[in-house]
Amino acid sequence: MTAGAEGMEGLLHAFSSALEEGNAARFLATIDRRRCPGYAALEDNVVALLAQNSVGSSIGITGQTRQQDSYELKLDWLLQIRPAGGARPAVVRRQTIRCRIERSGKGWKVTALEPAGFFRP
Repeated sequence: MTAGAEGMEGLLHAFSSALEEGNAARFLATIDRRRCPGYAALEDNVVALLAQNSVGSSIGITGQTRQQDSYELKLDWLLQIRPAGGARPAVVRRQTIRCRIERSGKGWKVTALEPAGFFRP
């Protein structure tokens, strides 16, 4: 595994665990808010999703293209959404998500994550 691949795996793990811990701030900290199209909608969705639900998350990479200091990823993302208080049954959501990760200083930042609607409450 290359250093870039290790960084990406770490970033995806951070994404998944932040959702499972209900930590919207940590999830959003991995995203470059200035370069990510639709960041405001993504932020609104993630904050509301985690405020209203417990979330299980699993991410697999199904496609990867490297372009100098960035990667275009196709992610098979599975969310298990359990409403707070158990008023409604759990919902399973699975979709292919497009993600672009770019080198930012010594680490990596997400500069695209689409569709933002996947993270709606």
